Amino acid sequence: MINRLFRLTGLDPVFFVSHLLFLGITYTIYLAPHIAPSTFPYFGIIPIIYPLLVLANILLIIILFWRRVSFAFLFLVLSIGLYKPLSKTYQYFGKEPDIESNFKIITLNGHYLKKDGFTEFFSRENPDVVLLQEVYWKNKKFKILRKTAFKDYYHEKNSIVQVLSKYPIVEFQKIFSGENGTSACAAYADIDTGKDTIRIINVYLEPMSIDKKLVEGSLDTETTEENSKKIKNNLIRGFLEHEKQIKKIIPYIVNSKHPVMLAGDMNSVPNSYEYQQILYRLNDAYYTVGKSSGTSFHEFKYPLRLDYIFYSDEIQPVKYEVLRNMKISDHYPVAGYFKLP
Repeated sequence: MINRLFRLTGLDPVFFVSHLLFLGITYTIYLAPHIAPSTFPYFGIIPIIYPLLVLANILLIIILFWRRVSFAFLFLVLSIGLYKPLSKTYQYFGKEPDIESNFKIITLNGHYLKKDGFTEFFSRENPDVVLLQEVYWKNKKFKILRKTAFKDYYHEKNSIVQVLSKYPIVEFQKIFSGENGTSACAAYADIDTGKDTIRIINVYLEPMSIDKKLVEGSLDTETTEENSKKIKNNLIRGFLEHEKQIKKIIPYIVNSKHPVMLAGDMNSVPNSYEYQQILYRLNDAYYTVGKSSGTSFHEFKYPLRLDYIFYSDEIQPVKYEVLRNMKISDHYPVAGYFKLP
């Protein structure tokens, strides 16, 4: 009976072996986060295309249900392990802590405040801490924000990253800022909440500089190949810069005397090397309490989760939201609610 169910006839061996190899490639998602870009940068591409690999695997299984049901069920079982990495972007089973939050933080890549609606948004949300990336402190719109929505906030800056806090900032330090021709910035602010001091790290890792035109389809084969090469080169360069930048950030996490929160635009996706290096030391609030899609960058048709809020064990996450109704930037604002020690 079993032999008859799994007998390979005709082109079945070709489909079986090809699908098995494809599944093996997809499972390298478990290896990719642990391979440094300086060792093999191409592994960094796997987390980016992972949703497409999973989708392709599902389509192959559907085809198998039409051709050979027994093999379809076999590959369905073999594919169970593919969900866990995907759940770091599509999490619908987050916990619901039975506690009330006493701290709200919003992180947002403001895209140089090119659009309107920031004052109304932040006045309505009224967070305790706001972390902005791609927002220059000399920007006229930001100066208006400082006089309106942020008039009661303490403010510290590092080029295009801004830290605004209702609590006093007792220490502030730049971690890096536009070194070696890069655009990346990072800084930390220790804030005094009255009960404890919390270290807030605002991160903006090097952008991949992938223009929207590069990812748009073209009927010209030569143009498509050229664009693909540019995308690949930009990604590799970005991966290598991210490795250097993450190494500079880590000491400010592990050597902190205070509980730590790290948030911002990491320009990298979950299951990446960059993401994993932070996850070794902090917790991902979305993965703990998120209950919807975590994708936060909406400029391309391809969904990407680039914005994060991480926290140390002393802090309890209560709620995580990607505010999709607010298209005031090419990134959605991300809000986190926490119970501070």
